[in-house]
Amino acid sequence: MSYPEGATGDHTVVLELVIDKAGAVVSVRVVEGETPFADAAAHAARGWRFAPALRNGEVVAARIRFAVDFEAAVAEPATELPALSASTPAAGGAPIEALPPPPPMEIEVQGERQTGARQISRAEARQLPGAFGETFRAIEMFPGVTPTLSGAPYFYVRGAPPGNLGYFLDDIRVPTLFHVFAGPSVVHPALVESVDFYAGPYPARYGRFSGGVVAGHLQEPSGKLHGEANVRAYDSSALIEVPLTDQTSLTLSGRYSYANPVAHLFAPEISVLFWDYQARLTSQLTPDDRITVFAFGSRDKLDEENDEGEQQPVLGAEFHRLDLGYQRSFPGGSARVRSILGFDQSLQHEGEAELTSWTAEWRADVKQRLSSTLDASAGIDANEERHRLALGHIEDPEATEDYLEQYPSRVDSVAGAYVSLEWQATPTVHVAPGVRADVYHSPGTTRVGVSPRINAEFVLSPEWTALHGFGIADQPPSSPFPQPGATPTLGAGLQRAFQSSAGVRYQMPDVVMVQAMVFQSALFNLSDQPGVSRIDAGDESIEESSRATGASRGLELLVQRSFARRLSGYLSYTLSFSRRSVERAEGPSLFDRRHVLSGAVAYRFGNGYRAGFRGTYYTGIPAEVAYLEAARDPPRTSPFYRLDVRGEKRWQIGDSGAYWAIVLEVLNTTLNKEALAKSCNAYTCVEDEVGPLTIPSLGVEVVF
Repeated sequence: MSYPEGATGDHTVVLELVIDKAGAVVSVRVVEGETPFADAAAHAARGWRFAPALRNGEVVAARIRFAVDFEAAVAEPATELPALSASTPAAGGAPIEALPPPPPMEIEVQGERQTGARQISRAEARQLPGAFGETFRAIEMFPGVTPTLSGAPYFYVRGAPPGNLGYFLDDIRVPTLFHVFAGPSVVHPALVESVDFYAGPYPARYGRFSGGVVAGHLQEPSGKLHGEANVRAYDSSALIEVPLTDQTSLTLSGRYSYANPVAHLFAPEISVLFWDYQARLTSQLTPDDRITVFAFGSRDKLDEENDEGEQQPVLGAEFHRLDLGYQRSFPGGSARVRSILGFDQSLQHEGEAELTSWTAEWRADVKQRLSSTLDASAGIDANEERHRLALGHIEDPEATEDYLEQYPSRVDSVAGAYVSLEWQATPTVHVAPGVRADVYHSPGTTRVGVSPRINAEFVLSPEWTALHGFGIADQPPSSPFPQPGATPTLGAGLQRAFQSSAGVRYQMPDVVMVQAMVFQSALFNLSDQPGVSRIDAGDESIEESSRATGASRGLELLVQRSFARRLSGYLSYTLSFSRRSVERAEGPSLFDRRHVLSGAVAYRFGNGYRAGFRGTYYTGIPAEVAYLEAARDPPRTSPFYRLDVRGEKRWQIGDSGAYWAIVLEVLNTTLNKEALAKSCNAYTCVEDEVGPLTIPSLGVEVVF
């Protein structure tokens, strides 16, 4: 394979290859990489030939990941996933048929299969219009995700409310993943290699959430000096990795906002401040032993000027985490032990209620390959949380009573264990069962949750795969939206969800993937007060703290071409029905949007120019009505649509692969307002609009 003409510097492209029983490459998908390197690697891969993969002595089709390393003068492929016998393509540009075949080699598994996950890499997310380069914000593109408000990073996932969506970073639970309202994520995007999104049954090692899970994976230390910086109109961020020795690396990153001048253009009465930080020290003590110290945290502050001209707190939130970990690798597996300390705090009710939590967690995980067809993982964990409630002068006695009932000062604890398998039952059947058990304790209450789940993939042909999933998930009571420190007591017990899905995936030629899924979820003992707020009107006997029952079902469609390609994009559609019932009241959930459609197209024009746009459309939410009977099928607010755009121009710096760029990105260029409420009586309906929530971003980015 020849080094791309006009390219400079070193670069790595990761390909996903589907290889048929004859050893021919029938499908190529670029997982990560930049043009022109990605185009060169994908074009060459279509002509490669492999010795057929063998499993238990039988020839089988295979799907592998293959890393291609380009150096300044020559490209040399390096192999990664998974184990099979293959003839390695040659580098240097000569046709493979003209070279003597190299000896077969074993490609060793160096990663973990994420059955049931939809994954997006950082390289793909930074090309997605409207995501502002944030891998975590890019989950909005996936079907099954229903927005609460355009641009706000809080989602309903297959009917489950935002408080039931679990965020994890390197398996560390994060209380909130985004800054105030429509702000960026609280973790520097260059620190995150990829994100796995589980809309349904997720791996047992996460647990304790009755909705979906968003799991971010950290970039491995490169051992080289590198970094990036970004300066925008409302914030700046930077990351740098410094190798201290051959075995030790230090990574520092963070973000600081100065958003008031921009915010005052839209809302002169508010003041905004947010910042975050991350620091990671890794040391490879031996080839098999590594220690890691990882600290990260964030703070948000939003004030509003009242009628007297005084600044009053609207929102104040911060959290901090310190992770001390030791990892040991051994033949066929690894083990990891870690201690995690945490501090969370949020201000509510105009600053008159302060919720604070201190957390201490210990966990141990082990992974082991038991045979050529069976991998196992298991773990145990325990944590203790000390919660403190501080109340100021609250004029509303009912609000005071609610805080004392839901968030009293106390000590909670939980301990759990899990075991899961990745089993290649036959050459065409892959099964991933797992089970988790947790014991929760809050003063005066102890609850036990057992959560089995299973995902399965059936390879029908090299192009077609059938997908199935089922799981039961338990979760303690949750706040409507993720908030640091806002952890309700066990009270009426655990929330529980039954999740199921089935579908097919088709890997089309030219790196296009099509996936269709149907899903159904049943939610019990649900703490989703906003979700039932439209159906309990007219019945004062229904208390706000009453638990609800929910059900959702729907269809998800996704067509995607990797954003690492020159021409890329996706089309996503969700048809869903989400309902709630509480005591005598029954009707659609507050954010039951029947149709959600989005799509994007991006193109690299060459000479460093890139551009793209994304369109989003969804139908309205249920209106508030005066009678229980009318709430069963109420009128709805008007539909909403928006258009996001992104443009970029890059300039290379030398021949090391470094560059600087100017990036223009705008969310909601159409300046559309959104109807977020509608009140109806026997005679008329009145609709309330918010916005337009339009976020412009013009920044300078430097990567080296």
